[in-house]
Amino acid sequence: MSNHSKARRQSMMIAFCGMAVGLSMVIMLLGGVIPAAAYAVPMLCGLLLLPILLEFGETAAWAAFFAVAALALMLDFDKEAAFFYLFIGYYPIVKWRLDRIKKKGLRFLVKTLLFTVSLAAMYALLALLFPALAVLRDFEEMGAAMSVLFAAAYLFCMLLYDRLLMGCVMIYANKIRPRLTFLK
Repeated sequence: MSNHSKARRQSMMIAFCGMAVGLSMVIMLLGGVIPAAAYAVPMLCGLLLLPILLEFGETAAWAAFFAVAALALMLDFDKEAAFFYLFIGYYPIVKWRLDRIKKKGLRFLVKTLLFTVSLAAMYALLALLFPALAVLRDFEEMGAAMSVLFAAAYLFCMLLYDRLLMGCVMIYANKIRPRLTFLK
């Protein structure tokens, strides 16, 4: 590959990642307008990492993830959504490594543990950094039973998200990627 081709590819990667980061930030900021979107918006932004991962590899996907995470923490007025992105937005990048675990039960356990530990760590850090945050008071008011129900619903949604990622990759590979002629 010539130096010109390498430079063109690198420029294309930077532009593509920049567009994905920009779109992710627009979605994150718009998600702050709808309180119920605190979990859906970071998952949607995680989907935008898939084309980067497929076209340019893990390093570029991680760079885009960290760019969105840093910007979301600085600019987003919904700290819960920003922290959720920080603690689980990377999942589309690591999913494929976890799927290499041969034993289905162990793979399920590892994913479940990742989701559960991420949620617990996120709320522990939120409680430490923002003790007056309304969402933390909501958990206190809900009580233990409702908090467990919330965690179970979150886990169900994350496992569903895990399943949907493969479909999203197939849609991207078969429907969207062929139209992106500039990537060839």
